[in-house]
Amino acid sequence: MADLLFDRLATPRRPRKFSPKQKSLDDYTNEELISRFRFGKDSINFICDLLKDKLMRSTRRNQALEPIDQVLIALRFYASGAFLQVIGDTFGFDKGTVSRSITAVTNALIERQSEFIKWPTGDKLTSIKNHFYNVAGFPAVVGCVDGTHIRIQAPRDDEKGYINRKGYHSINVQGICDHEGEFKLNT
Repeated sequence: MADLLFDRLATPRRPRKFSPKQKSLDDYTNEELISRFRFGKDSINFICDLLKDKLMRSTRRNQALEPIDQVLIALRFYASGAFLQVIGDTFGFDKGTVSRSITAVTNALIERQSEFIKWPTGDKLTSIKNHFYNVAGFPAVVGCVDGTHIRIQAPRDDEKGYINRKGYHSINVQGICDHEGEFKLNT
């Protein structure tokens, strides 16, 4: 028994592995960023600036993830829907690190949602719900999501990226409308 305990104590620890430094945003073209993360450089920087106070780690340890790394991990997950292990392998991080990053970014975004998403309140909310119920029999509905392709002139840059499945140039626009089929901005 003592020999087994001694063997266990004498076994050296596995050396720590640190992931190599990830690419910075400047290493990607805007098209590469959009294809990987669904956002361009300016949008990613905006999200990082918006969330950095919530994502900054208060540890003195030298391997804490920077907010930009956490945001990129979360955006890659949102854009691809891949398994956490796959995202981790892509970025060189453990599955647990990926999970914590996605959770932290998601919670930080949820805390800021009221700055960007406006819901009807009070009597207006009740009225919209009642109208949707009267029209279609759906309870507790406050809006309908729909999208359409808006025809555009062929752009000079990345022209083939704007050709839809019907063969013409367009951009895909989504919106939420009320029971009258109207888009409400800043309500």
